[in-house]
Amino acid sequence: MKMALEILKLSIFVILLSAVAVFASDWELKAPTGLKFETIKGYENWYVVATHYRRDKNELRLIIGNDIAVKAYREGIPLNGKKFPEGTILVKIGYSLKKNPDFSVSFEPDVIQRVEFMIKDSKRFSDTGNWGFARFVYDKRSGHYKVWGKSKRDYIQCYSCHKIVKRKDFVFTDYVKRR
Repeated sequence: MKMALEILKLSIFVILLSAVAVFASDWELKAPTGLKFETIKGYENWYVVATHYRRDKNELRLIIGNDIAVKAYREGIPLNGKKFPEGTILVKIGYSLKKNPDFSVSFEPDVIQRVEFMIKDSKRFSDTGNWGFARFVYDKRSGHYKVWGKSKRDYIQCYSCHKIVKRKDFVFTDYVKRR
């Protein structure tokens, strides 16, 4: 079990490191919500909150959070009924999957499909539950990211889905505690 945990940690580190190289030239991109890609610069030093698998997209998602997010999660937020503090940032990195050539019963991350993040900022985003959203989609042809959406209205879609979990301060992801 201990070895499996170490392998998982190393795999996540390698995934994050590879993502850093890809992002290098795309930091200046700006979503229609006003959020820049560079808002998450340094994310490779953030904490893994959880992973998700999205069946409809056949996508593995790595959810990471800044120090503020992780501190809040460790305090029991949002399951304790409290809201995330200002400055909380949660990042979702979506990867396509491929079969592991050395271990046929497993899959591993292949190509980054998208990077999305949400930031708690009640002054700027009071109309979307105090969260701002940004999405950047990886373009395989150019090797760079593109901004998703053409206007702020496109990001109402993000908020519309997140309304489902209003009771959890609009956050789907529960924290995976370390034991």
